[in-house]
Amino acid sequence: MSRQDIRVQLVPDRVQGGATRSIRVRAFCPVPQGGTEYRATARSDAFTGVVTLTQPPPASPAATSDPVTTEAPSPEVRGFALVDEDTTPGRYEVDVKCEGTNDTGTTTLTVTARPRATATETRVVPTRAPRAGGGGTAAGAAEDDSPGIPVGVTVAVVLAALGGGVAVARRSSGKR
Repeated sequence: MSRQDIRVQLVPDRVQGGATRSIRVRAFCPVPQGGTEYRATARSDAFTGVVTLTQPPPASPAATSDPVTTEAPSPEVRGFALVDEDTTPGRYEVDVKCEGTNDTGTTTLTVTARPRATATETRVVPTRAPRAGGGGTAAGAAEDDSPGIPVGVTVAVVLAALGGGVAVARRSSGKR
């Protein structure tokens, strides 16, 4: 039996660099003869590692529109690959090898550059938490120039208390 090129699909086949991205890898491997496991591996310099592709679970009979049809589903293995956030923009080959038959296939993944921030964009940093009220020492209240009780009122209350204490003490000592 000769090897054949298999069809490989990436969804999406174009991703923006600068962040880890997940893509679906689908390969249409022939079903192996002799009871070997039905799976494949996918490799690419853009991936964080080797990806194992496995057969999807069988569809339930209720999910098919015609329960009388016994046509076998298209042989397919699939899995998810992570595109490394440090991958430089460019085109990367994705190679898939079917384990049971050694058939192979290739497709291309395109990694694009992330857009650069323009000079007109400014980053706004909030000074308070949303709807937090800014009470207590939040948002710089400790640096506020208007304290809750004015200093003059505080001094007057302390002096009045001292004066009252002195008057009570004199009256107590005068009655002896």
